[in-house]
Amino acid sequence: MFDRREIRAAAEEGILTAEQARAFENFVQQRSDPDRGLSSENLRFLTNFNDIFLSVGLTIFVFGVGVAAAFLVGDSGSSRWGIVWIMLPVLASSWALAEYFAGRRRLLLPAMTLVLAICGSAFAVCAALIAPAFQDSSVGSFDEAAGAVSTAMYAGFLGSAAAALASHLRFNLPFALAPFALSIAGLLYTAIAQAGQGDQILGGAATLAIGVATLIAAIWFDMKDPLRASLSSDKAFWLHLAAAPQIIFGIRGLVLGSGFAPAGAADASAMILVLAFFALLSVALNRRALIVSGLLTFATAIIALLNSVSGGDTGQTLMLSALLIGGSIVLLGGGWRTARRALLRFMPATGTISRIFPPEPA
Repeated sequence: MFDRREIRAAAEEGILTAEQARAFENFVQQRSDPDRGLSSENLRFLTNFNDIFLSVGLTIFVFGVGVAAAFLVGDSGSSRWGIVWIMLPVLASSWALAEYFAGRRRLLLPAMTLVLAICGSAFAVCAALIAPAFQDSSVGSFDEAAGAVSTAMYAGFLGSAAAALASHLRFNLPFALAPFALSIAGLLYTAIAQAGQGDQILGGAATLAIGVATLIAAIWFDMKDPLRASLSSDKAFWLHLAAAPQIIFGIRGLVLGSGFAPAGAADASAMILVLAFFALLSVALNRRALIVSGLLTFATAIIALLNSVSGGDTGQTLMLSALLIGGSIVLLGGGWRTARRALLRFMPATGTISRIFPPEPA
């Protein structure tokens, strides 16, 4: 199956002329599902089943390195230096493997697996290096204990962010931007939790703000590549995935007072309206991440609303909920391009707006 990136790469190499590339692209699009071969959100990280097989093997091997290091460390494994000496071999072996599988062979799913191992082990090493100063002293109050944990979390997230950024710069791997963005978000959440003392509304507003900031970064990469044909589009894809759950969780915190609180009928109605707005935004951006992340919240809101209307009839509520939710997904999935054309009909086809909301080809 061809995608835009391969066709345009062939044109750049002189294998196809520009006219031949356009004609071939139109030919492939007419013969296939328009949402598949030339989609803006192709999952390019999986080439074949061997990538899955190899990723499983890498996961087990890296875990084995950690277990072997724990045996060598022995009883001191639970101390600060014990954790460091366990996780450093994991970090080193993961990076060495990434040099081959990510840097040389460009196997994306195994590379993603190794980047997660690198970021996780970097988090553990940095957090352990900072935590000892508090661990070795007597922590006399809850505030002091919370401060010790927060300081370790700051160090861990900084280490994880640095590892993700280094992976991105070394291997030019778009996926690394997702753990980088989430690590930066973790730093901010730690600071907010320290300052807000568990204030759910503040937490919801902060989560929404961080998610929107990540979304803006994703849109910035999308603007660099409105045709969704280069690595900028892949970088935007992973940032959209990092932004979407934070946005939805933040909205729940603002509307419901907590990201986990159940919704009443009035709250459910408000949630549905907000989610509808973000669904339209997702369609306009030609990115499905916001819709997918909001499915669970949309489902719980629909169930709560229908439950209040049906007077608590569980069977009727489940039936109507399944029909409404499933039908909405099927209609939107099957008519994605039609919905985009209708939504963007009155938007300019050139300029900055067209780079944020790329027009849908006829």
